[in-house]
Amino acid sequence: MFRRTLPLLRQAAGKSFYITTPIFYPNAAPHLGHLYSMLLCDVRHRWAKLTNVPSFFTTGTDEHGLKIQTAAEKQGKDPKAFVDDLAVVFKGLASDSGISYDRFIRTTDEDHVNTVKHFWEILEKDGLIYEGEHEGWYAMSDETFYPASQIKQEADGKWVSIETGSEVKLTSEKNYFFKLGSFRDRIIDHMEKNPNWIIPHQKHQELLNELKSAPLNDLSVSRPSSRLSWGIPVPSDDSQRIYVWIDALVNYLTSAGYPNKEYMTKWPATHLIGKDIIRFHCVYWPALLMAAGVPLPEQVVVHGHWLCEGSKMSKSKGNVVDPLKTMDVYGRDSLRFFLCENSVLNGDNNFSEESLSRSRDLLVDKYSNLVMRVCGKKFNLARAQQNFETLKSIKFEDEALQTQYTTLQTEIDALYSKMDQKMTQFNTSGAISDFWRLISDANQFIQDSEPWKKPQEEKDAIIFIGAEVARIVSILIQPIIPELSSIVLDRLSVEPNRRSVEYAGYGKDLKYGEGANRSGDYPLKKIESLK
Repeated sequence: MFRRTLPLLRQAAGKSFYITTPIFYPNAAPHLGHLYSMLLCDVRHRWAKLTNVPSFFTTGTDEHGLKIQTAAEKQGKDPKAFVDDLAVVFKGLASDSGISYDRFIRTTDEDHVNTVKHFWEILEKDGLIYEGEHEGWYAMSDETFYPASQIKQEADGKWVSIETGSEVKLTSEKNYFFKLGSFRDRIIDHMEKNPNWIIPHQKHQELLNELKSAPLNDLSVSRPSSRLSWGIPVPSDDSQRIYVWIDALVNYLTSAGYPNKEYMTKWPATHLIGKDIIRFHCVYWPALLMAAGVPLPEQVVVHGHWLCEGSKMSKSKGNVVDPLKTMDVYGRDSLRFFLCENSVLNGDNNFSEESLSRSRDLLVDKYSNLVMRVCGKKFNLARAQQNFETLKSIKFEDEALQTQYTTLQTEIDALYSKMDQKMTQFNTSGAISDFWRLISDANQFIQDSEPWKKPQEEKDAIIFIGAEVARIVSILIQPIIPELSSIVLDRLSVEPNRRSVEYAGYGKDLKYGEGANRSGDYPLKKIESLK
């Protein structure tokens, strides 16, 4: 039945790492959750490039559908003009946040519209799409039908989706269906053979259990044009519009260059998504890809939501965090660092201004302070580097200092490996813990050793190893705080072409420090809070 059954390739010759955010629905201003998704992908993308892995990163906006049509009508705007304005806002958030994407895709882009039509025609040609009448529980805000098993009745009598909380109404209409149920066993088989396909593992297991517990109903994949005019027409039937989720999911292929065969130099992708859209990405999407003979995604990374002071953000509560306003006061990198430091995939995350302020202060007190210590006018990094071979094997009279010194050398060389294990698994909070541990140990060593009281050789050894910590943590933290780390590396006089991972080891760069020992401002200063 399914003639397009290419193997689920895990790697292709010359393939780059390909990371995607979900594309965002631009019916309102972007919020902290949008930035969080962008940021996790941006950090992973930057880490790949830092470690000499070719990487391709896409984000964008999902611009078709009933919500957009309705919102545009309320404002008396043409839908295209409406989404044009909002796409600029989302691009602005990315720019202001230092998000280094390779493509910002819009589902109104001409190449995407053509790709969606091509994808539909493949499914239709293979007999996987059929016409029928559908009655089900439809959520306008989610633009999807939910089975009876996925809804519940609230105390006020309204029926809602269990997964998203969106209101659903019993709806009947004629449209096209995709034979989703035919792919249930193959999806289960793939998940059982690839236990890390969805991370965190708890999400993988929850979905696998759900798939095993009940059959999959076929999926309604079009909407009547009489109800939804703002969408991509079904190629063979202008009276129907392609279901917005089919349109949205195919964006990942469009950005890779599909259907041109060169798309496999990027595909398969790693998708990062919020926990409320798992079914679309891990049930509907793999089934559609199997049907079209396209390899499944490399991995799906699921993250939780951001709360504010322990409560769900909502306009009615007045607790929606504006990322742009927050960055205006605290700075781009301070917010990036806070979100990464407090990121927990397997659960929701909590924002508070007090925590953000405290996080920023630690960057001043510990990170910036270490830099200012080793760049003091009484020391000379350039001279210390000239004597590196002697200094690395120096013996301190104080045994405790000797132990600290030797331990620091070992910790410096181990940092990249420790952080790499965590960063490749999107565990930014764990990587930041490693960053802080080394900085704390270096600050403690300088404080305990009191280099200003030591003879010249010991003084140079103490200051140089402190500088090595500052240099190497700055190289490895670049994906998270690119602006601040660059300021620190500039302060240490590290050459721009020596800021990659091959230099992130003890004594791997002996050409920095010239002119670093001088008066100057802290790389980051304390500020007043928003309150």
